[in-house]
Amino acid sequence: YININSNEIYNDDSNEEILVQGVIDLYFINEQNEVILVDYKTDYVETEQQLIEKYKTQLEMYKTALEKGINAKVDKTYIYSVKLFNLKLYYLFNIEHLNN
Repeated sequence: YININSNEIYNDDSNEEILVQGVIDLYFINEQNEVILVDYKTDYVETEQQLIEKYKTQLEMYKTALEKGINAKVDKTYIYSVKLFNLKLYYLFNIEHLNN
């Protein structure tokens, strides 16, 4: 669970706190001490860009919740699409970009 301001999702001016619930599929700390967040998707999309656009907000919320939960910065976020990428991991977006 995480409480966030509604304008972070809906880009509105309501400034209401909302409770968001979700389940992080996987995170781990690699040998370089980087926190890696991975989300698995089984639904069909036609392009990598559609996948990113569809799930970027969800993964940004997962990133925020995980960082609060483990008190550490998430260094990389990946999305795994069974349908689109046929068993390959693709880098979704640079975490540094989210902080700007």
